[in-house]
Amino acid sequence: MAYRLNGWPEIIYLPRCLLLNWEKSIPMKTHHGIIKGIVLVGLVLVCVLVASCVSERQYRTDAQVQQFNPKTSKDSHAIIEVAPLYTAGYVELDDQGWLYGDGGRNARMQIDTVTNQFTKEGQSNGLLIVTFVHGWKHNASGNDSYVAMFHKILNELGKMEQVLSTKQHHPQRRVVGLYIGWRGLSENIQPFEDLSFWGRKDAAERVGHGAVIEVLSELEAFRNQLNQKFHDEITNHRRMNTKLIIMGHSFGGDVVYSAAAPVLTERMVENYDQDGLPQPPKSLGDLVVLINPAFEAARFETLNRLASTKSFPLSTNCTLAVFTSRADWATGLAFPVGRSVSTLFDQYEDSHQRQANLAAVGHYAPYLNYELKPFNKNLKSPEMTSATNDVSPSTSADSVLSVRSKIQQRRQRGEPTNDLAYVFTRCQLLPTTNCIPNDPVFNVAVDPAIIPDHDTIDRWVFIRFLAEFMFAFSSNGEK
Repeated sequence: MAYRLNGWPEIIYLPRCLLLNWEKSIPMKTHHGIIKGIVLVGLVLVCVLVASCVSERQYRTDAQVQQFNPKTSKDSHAIIEVAPLYTAGYVELDDQGWLYGDGGRNARMQIDTVTNQFTKEGQSNGLLIVTFVHGWKHNASGNDSYVAMFHKILNELGKMEQVLSTKQHHPQRRVVGLYIGWRGLSENIQPFEDLSFWGRKDAAERVGHGAVIEVLSELEAFRNQLNQKFHDEITNHRRMNTKLIIMGHSFGGDVVYSAAAPVLTERMVENYDQDGLPQPPKSLGDLVVLINPAFEAARFETLNRLASTKSFPLSTNCTLAVFTSRADWATGLAFPVGRSVSTLFDQYEDSHQRQANLAAVGHYAPYLNYELKPFNKNLKSPEMTSATNDVSPSTSADSVLSVRSKIQQRRQRGEPTNDLAYVFTRCQLLPTTNCIPNDPVFNVAVDPAIIPDHDTIDRWVFIRFLAEFMFAFSSNGEK
């Protein structure tokens, strides 16, 4: 029970006897001094909290196309940045999931700027469109570490696209990327920055049900229109088809999943042709990839059940891949603690349902069907941690072609196989006992040597694997 203390609000919860003894044992002057001290400390904490708050704002406001320069990128406000091997664009959403705009006007300025640039580049080449939604503690500012990482990923994809086109004697795609920003960083002083974890989860789910659905749907429509327009050139091998890959990290994974899950579920259910024959389910775009996603496994139940119980043909490709580090403390420890508090009075059918509602999707064992392990587990080895990569794009391209060949051979044999392991340059993707043939959903537990924690997803060993995986499993039958 709460008691009022000399006219102060009922904020102290103590037994009445202790409260009365406390008041009697301390002189009135001292008593008032203690309370003033408490108030002063409270005001200081409020001031620190306000000072640590990162305001909601749009970082990318310049519609003029700029050449990307790593030395000056930290000051960039450009919506379009062009590099030799790729082009990067930016679209930002506010805390309510709305596109930025002046009272609703000009809200499409960023989208239109990006799609206009992509349209120009798509007139002469097929495109590889890569979309990335960042997560907790990040935004779209030029000095954000994930903006730099996004450029690194696009550059790696550009190198590999060059090599693959040469090895396979086909026209080269132009790599274009879209970085979707939101206020993942709301506080920049500890401990408030870490304590923002649960508040940012609520914001991520609002963003995931907001305009990001419009953005992703427009990109898929753009891909379809471009492939339809140049259908004859694609058929005659004078041009490669345009692909769309969608990625999200942390709460960005929550954003992407909120937008993509209804589409993926619908396409799994309606995977029949006009003759009623089962077809491979379509992804949103060509592939959805989530990295250390911060959402509960219970939201994954329907998609996981459909993927593992429906009968899909041998030509089924991966539509959704989830990669979670076993050492991710944010989703492995902080997430279930927060869920335990917020779901305290929820009712469950059994203990499994309760656990699925508390655990993040990448830490719920019954849903894990793959493990990603390195060939070399030495955490200090150069290929794990260095800023340069000792694996050439040509070597990576050979790994991609090897995995594609394995997928093609499985389809051509016309019969199921229990050989579900895939070998990449530095890593191997190994099935667990939950893995079944033709499952279009990969939920992968990642060794800490590859992803050591929640935020460090830019080690070369993972970036190179990610590039290889995306080329291999978005191939749609390409050899």
